[in-house]
Order: sequence, then C-alpha cells, then structure tokens
Amino acid sequence: MTFLSPLFFLGALALAVPIVVHLVHKEKSRRIPFASLMFMPRLPVKQMSQRRLKHLFLLFLRCLGLLLLVAAFARPVITSAWFGNLNPVAARSVLILVDNSLSMSRQSVWSAALRAVEERIDSLRDFDEALLVQFAEGGQVLNRWQSSKERLRELARQQLKPSFESTSYLEALRLAVDQFEDASNPDHEIHLVTDLQRTGLGSTRGWKVPEGLVVEIEDVGIDSSNLYIDEVRVERDVFTKDYPHALLARVVRRPAGPLKGEAQLLVEGQMVDRQTFELNDQGTAQITLGPFSLEEGVSRGKIVLAPEDEVAADNVFHFVAERREPQKVVVVSGSRGAASSFYLQRALLAGENLPFSVEVSSRLPNRVEAPSEVPLYIFDNLQRFPSATEYARYLEQGGGLIVVLGSRRETPRLDSNWKDLLPALPLERRFVRSRSNPFTSITQVSWEHPAFEVFQDLHKSSITSTQFYGYWTLDPNPSATVLARFAEGDPALLERSQGRGRLLLFASSLDSAWTDFPLRSAYLPFWHQVTRYASGWRPAPAALRVNQTLARHADSREGVWNVIDPTGKRVHSLQESESDSIQLKIPGHYEIRENKGTDWVAANTLPLESDLSRVPVEDLQAVFIPRQSRSQRMAEEGEIAASTEKQQSLWWLFLVAAGLLWIVESVVANRTRTDGAAANTGQAPAPVETG
Repeated sequence: MTFLSPLFFLGALALAVPIVVHLVHKEKSRRIPFASLMFMPRLPVKQMSQRRLKHLFLLFLRCLGLLLLVAAFARPVITSAWFGNLNPVAARSVLILVDNSLSMSRQSVWSAALRAVEERIDSLRDFDEALLVQFAEGGQVLNRWQSSKERLRELARQQLKPSFESTSYLEALRLAVDQFEDASNPDHEIHLVTDLQRTGLGSTRGWKVPEGLVVEIEDVGIDSSNLYIDEVRVERDVFTKDYPHALLARVVRRPAGPLKGEAQLLVEGQMVDRQTFELNDQGTAQITLGPFSLEEGVSRGKIVLAPEDEVAADNVFHFVAERREPQKVVVVSGSRGAASSFYLQRALLAGENLPFSVEVSSRLPNRVEAPSEVPLYIFDNLQRFPSATEYARYLEQGGGLIVVLGSRRETPRLDSNWKDLLPALPLERRFVRSRSNPFTSITQVSWEHPAFEVFQDLHKSSITSTQFYGYWTLDPNPSATVLARFAEGDPALLERSQGRGRLLLFASSLDSAWTDFPLRSAYLPFWHQVTRYASGWRPAPAALRVNQTLARHADSREGVWNVIDPTGKRVHSLQESESDSIQLKIPGHYEIRENKGTDWVAANTLPLESDLSRVPVEDLQAVFIPRQSRSQRMAEEGEIAASTEKQQSLWWLFLVAAGLLWIVESVVANRTRTDGAAANTGQAPAPVETG
C-alpha cells in the first residue's frame, strides 16, 4: 500500500493528545457539609508523585481513531507490486537500454541517466530479471539476464560510460529486441534512457519493434547549445616543403546564435597560426589557417576552438600531414618524338602538390625500374614494343602501364607475349570524319570506375561531348574490362589486371591529331585520375572518424602490427598481430608500429552527433512503435488510470472505520466513567466542609 499525500501523516502528532489527557486527568471530589472535626483524629494524605496510564484499551481506541483519520486524508492506494513480488507468473524481463553516445557525455545529462538506471533497477520485483545494454552507433550487452539488484547496480557503476560515437536508435532497438530470445519471463519491457537526440533517428527503413513489446522512454536530456568543427579541408600527402595551401575550417553552433571565438592551429604541439571568428546569423563561420612549413615525414596537427563548451571533444580537429617526394612517371613516346606527349606532360604537371614528376623520353628504357621507383610507365604511339617479359614481371609486382595507340599509320609490332598481356589487340585505323558524320563520341562509360568517378555527378557531358575523328578498332582480350565505348560500339578504353598491377589501353591519341580532347577541360582531371589509378596511388585521408575501421596496408600483412591509441593504451597487442583491422573509438592521434617503421592516423568525432537538437518523445514513439501497440498502450494507460482511481477510493473506508471506532470509543468511555464512579463510592472519603 502507498499513499498519494504522505505529508498528512504529520497529523499523527495528534496521537499525543489522548495520551496527555490520560496522564493529567483527575477525578474531582465532592464537598459534604459537616459539624466540627475537633474530636476526630487527623489522618495523613498520600500525594502521588507520578501519574500512571489507566484504561489502556480506551487509550488504544482513541489513538487508532486518530490514526485512521490521518490515513484517510493521506489518500491510501493499494498497488499490485506486493502481489507481483509474491506471484512468479507476473514476473517481467526488463531490458535497460542506455544511450552512451557523445551527446550524453554532458555531466548533467550523464548524471541524470545514471540516476534513471538506478531507479529502474530499484523498481524491479523479486521475480523480475533485467539486462543492461549501452548503445551509440552499435550496442554492447553488459550482462546476462539476472535478478540480482546488487549485481546490476555494480555493473551500472562500473561498465556504463559515455563514448565518442554517434546515436542510432534503430540499431539499438534491433539489438534489444534480439536479446529477448534468451529471456525467461513472458512479459517483455524495454526501458530506454536517452537525451532524445534528433539525429539519432537517421534512416529507420520502416522497421518497428514487435507488437506487444512495451517500450518506456526516459528523457534525461536538456536543451543546450554546442560549438563544434563541422568540416576541415586538409590533405595528408604533401609533395612540397611548405603545406601547399591554407586550411579551410567550417565552425558551427547549434542552435544558431551570436558568438565570438578563436581558432588555433598547432603542428607537433607548436602553434603556427591563430585566427578569430564571429558566427553569422546561421550560426556558422569560415576560418582560414596557414599555410605552414613541414618537416620531412609525418607531422601531427590539430585545430582547437575557444571557448570550450560541455562537449569538448568536438572543439578539436586532429589531422596528419606527411611530406613526401613525388614519384616518377616515365612517358615513352613514339617516332614523332615528344610532340605527341606534349599535352599529357603539361596536364600531369599542372596544379599544386602533385604526386608525380614526369619524365618524357623517345627511347625505350634500358631496364624496367621497380614499382617503388617508377610506379607507372606510359607508352604513347609506339611502333615497336619492348620485350613483354620484363613488363609482365613489373606488373606482377604492382606496377602500372598505360598504352596509348596514337595516330600512327602502321599497326604496332607485338610479340606473342604482348598479345597475351594487352587488354586488346589493335586491328586497323578507323576514320569517322565525313559530311554526314563529322565525329564520334564516347557514349557508354563505367561512371563508377575511378577513372570517371569525378565526372559522374555533374560533369558527364564533358566526357560525352568530346569529339573523336579517328581511333583503332580492337580485338578485346577475354579477361579485359571495357571501361568506355564509342558511339559505334567499339571499345575506347580497356583495363586488364596482371598480378597486383594494372594495364590500360586507350584506342585514340593523346594529341589533337584524332580528337579535340586535349583542348577540353576534362582532359586534365581525366588523365590525372587514370594516372593515379594505373600507378596504384591513392591519396591517404588526413583524418578519419570515430568508429571507422583502420585497415592494415595490403603490402605489409606479415610481421607485427601494433596500434597505440591517443591515451597511450595498446589497442592491438602483439598476440593479435594477425588481425588486419581495428575500430577507432577515441578521437586523437593513433600510433601505428609496423616492421617498416612508425605511422600516425588521426580520428575525430562525427559532426552529426554534435548537433544537440532534440525530438519529442511522441515522435520517437511514432517512428519505432507500431500504431496498434501505441493504441493498445493508450488503452492500458486508461485502464491503469481507472484502476488507480478505484484504488484511491479506499479513503472513505478509512473514514467509515474511524467513525465506527469513535462510536465504540464513546461506549467504552461511558462505561469507564460509570465503573470509576462506582469504585470511588465507599473507598475514598469525600471532603468534609465544617460549619
């Protein structure tokens, strides 16, 4: 039994009234007139120093009556908890699902979450069992189903900790639903403790919890603003002495509001630049930092915002920059000399921070360099090809080769080894320029391929509008892949893998003899992409995100691979050296130790998680709880309210009981007085008044 207004029990202090009355109450004696008492002896009168309680039953009735009145005003309610503790059939399986994402790391929010978990554990009944699960992007089950409240409290204190990950209610609820397969009790409940972050809804794909499963949401969030670094444009690979351009950082505050602050750029712990900023009406600001000098090798850097707020992790952006020497690309031109490769050479050398240096020669190299020295050879308009044996070995080791057939008249002379190695064999030249058909174009393209992916969104026309006046018809190798075709259906660009290397063949020319491609804007980015792809060079990211996977390099799968996180803890031990990847859980710089040396990787929090905007509880329920279950839940809540109202009507029973008790008290009190008067008659002499 519980009471809705327990403060009324202060009225129980009135129980002292009947006790005091019983202690101080005295019977009054009756005076009787009498003659002179001079001839009567004087008797001593005994005085009682203490009063003793008499008529204990009457005292009990009066105290009980007052207590019943007080209890009636306190609104007694009989709940089913006591019966549930005794009834194993009514036992529940309760899964406590705790949001431990970055937005929950605010001190006030996390403290409220821990209190909510403690209260839920305390509310468990004797036959209930519970499971603790914490979640962010994924979930972590902390225990098996159990009924020990002490063990659950210990797990909550020791294991529940906020993380740096983002929120996903979909993955959390899916994981929670799966845990009920091992539950012992028929009634299943999920108690979700969260700050109701709006970005956690994400893509639900129409998934909802099963009908009949009770989901209770405990909102522990608060409305607060947050300043964070949304995006930074920074490159890891640097091929010049100084970082080639300034860093561009975008700072955001949500909800939007005016704020002035400062951004500092630090490289290897030394401040190299600082800039003040002021947010606009949309709560954003653009900051330009640098450029700055770099030592050879890997350098660790970070951008730090001031002032710092409750979510400090997103006020810092960590990155890595590595100063390297550009790798050499060798272009071997045909009998026309270097003129046919002029446009290609200018294209590959255009721009800043270029990963390649280009060497053009009209003679075949005496020997084929290793892929580590020359990652790519380009054959342009060759009449006679060198021996295929060395280049086959070069490709097997991971080198790249691009063959441009060019605009020469004669068919290239190839030995049998080249015929097996090339993606296709040239057949004959085909000219398409005429009055009715002045040119042809590329119409079928594999836009997802790395050679064309930069054009697939908005710039497809820059490829498809290029005019070609002539090309070589080809006989493709069965193992080759056609990446682009001309309008006539003939292959324009083909690819074939050989070992770890790639070999590409282009059916037209590099210069303007057969095409206007060198005069178009797509020429430069196209050949940049093809060159990087064929050589196997991929720009490494300057920074990753928390919960991304860090994979081991494919060419260093042997030997020891150790990873030290930003706190100095080894997250990949010597015994786990056979594993090829780990997940980054903490923002900061990770040290990678391999047989070849030491490398660094940076990780940062996800900007989406830094937006602390909240969603109403009803919206979260509408997304994940079926409409039928919500209607059933509302009906159950109505029944509970009606049942509660009935339970609260017990107060009048207490009043009736108190009334009946006071009637009994009156009868007992009258009998007590009558018995007392009769007892006093003849036992105690009445006071005598002399005249």
